[in-house]
Amino acid sequence: MGAGQYAGHVQQVVRTRNDAGDSRVRYWLLDDSGLDFLGCDWCYSARDDRLTSFIAGLPTGW
Repeated sequence: MGAGQYAGHVQQVVRTRNDAGDSRVRYWLLDDSGLDFLGCDWCYSARDDRLTSFIAGLPTGW
């Protein structure tokens, strides 16, 4: 996951792993627009869950 100032760094790590043949490493941009940030210490709340649908779309076999 990448967000804010670190997104580019995360993308580079994923690109490096993918270029090395590891297709299991993926990048997901956390778009925090419209989130309520009502979790603990201004983190995202359960209502803000956007990761579940991303994970559900991966070929994990889970």
